[in-house]
Amino acid sequence: MLEDIEKLLIEGNFQFQSQINKNPEIYSFDQRIPKYPILFLTCMDPRIDVYQIFQFNPGDVFILRNAGNIYTRDMMRSILIAIYKYKIKYIIILGHLDCGMTKMNLNELRKKLPNKFLNRLSLNYSDLLSKLYDFFKPFDNEIRNIIEQINDLQELKAFFSDIEITGMLYDTQTGWIFKSEDFRDLLIKENHFKIYEGLIFEKNQKLSKFLKLNNNNINEASKEVVDKNQDDELNLKEEIDSLKTEERCIISIREDELQKSDDKENIGFQIKMPKIQVPKINIPKLKIYIPNRVKVKDR
Repeated sequence: MLEDIEKLLIEGNFQFQSQINKNPEIYSFDQRIPKYPILFLTCMDPRIDVYQIFQFNPGDVFILRNAGNIYTRDMMRSILIAIYKYKIKYIIILGHLDCGMTKMNLNELRKKLPNKFLNRLSLNYSDLLSKLYDFFKPFDNEIRNIIEQINDLQELKAFFSDIEITGMLYDTQTGWIFKSEDFRDLLIKENHFKIYEGLIFEKNQKLSKFLKLNNNNINEASKEVVDKNQDDELNLKEEIDSLKTEERCIISIREDELQKSDDKENIGFQIKMPKIQVPKINIPKLKIYIPNRVKVKDR
C-alpha cells in the first residue's frame, strides 16, 4: 500500500536527519552545486550508486538516469541546462554489465503492453516492432552501447568546444570501474573473458598497492601524533621544572630576609606557595578513511 511506502520513506528521512546532525560538514546544503563540474549519464538500475562507487557527497556532481544510459532528446535538454546554468565541463557515460536492456524481448513486451499504447506507436502491425525498437532502444552489448552514446554526444562539441566526453564501465558483481581505454579492447579482440580476467587481476594488484600506501600513511600520521605529544610532554616538563626552580629561589630569598630581621616575631609574614596548574594537553582525534575492500567473486 502507498501508506506503507510513505512510512518507509519518512522513517528513512529521519535516519537521514540523524546523519546530518552527526556530520553537518558532509551534508552542507549551502555549498555551491555541483562541487565538481561533472555530469554522469547512467542507467536507472538501482545497483548503480554513483555516490558510493566514487565516494562522493550529496551535491558533488550531477546525475542523469534512464534505462540503458541512452542519450535521448530529453537527456539533451537536461545536459544543456547543466552546461549553461551550472558550467558543466565533463560528461561521463556510465554503463554497467548485466544491464536489463540487453535482455529485453520486444515480442514478449508487445504482448504485455496495452493496445492503446501500441496504437499510439503505429497502426500498422508490420511496422510495430521497428517502432517499439525506436521507442525503447534495447541493445545487446553494454560496451558497444557506451561507445555509441559517446559518439552521439560528440554533437555537443560543435557548440561547446571545451566540453569533454568519455565513458566508464561498472561491474555490478565486483564493484570495479573501468575507463574507456580499458574496456574498448573487449570489443575488438578475441578471448574477451581472458582479457577481462586480466583487467580484474590488474585492478586487484593496484588495490593491494593502494591499501599498502594508505597503511604507510596511517603509520606515518600516527607517528607524527605520537612525536608531537612527546614533544608537548617534554616542553611541559621543562616549564614545570623552571617554575619549581623559580619557587625555590623565591623561598630562599624570603628565608634570608627573615634571618636578617631583628624582630622575627612581629613580622607576621607568611610565605604562600603558589599553586601550579598543569595545563591540559588536548590530543586531537585522528580520523583516517580506510576504503572498504571490495570482495571479488571468482570467475
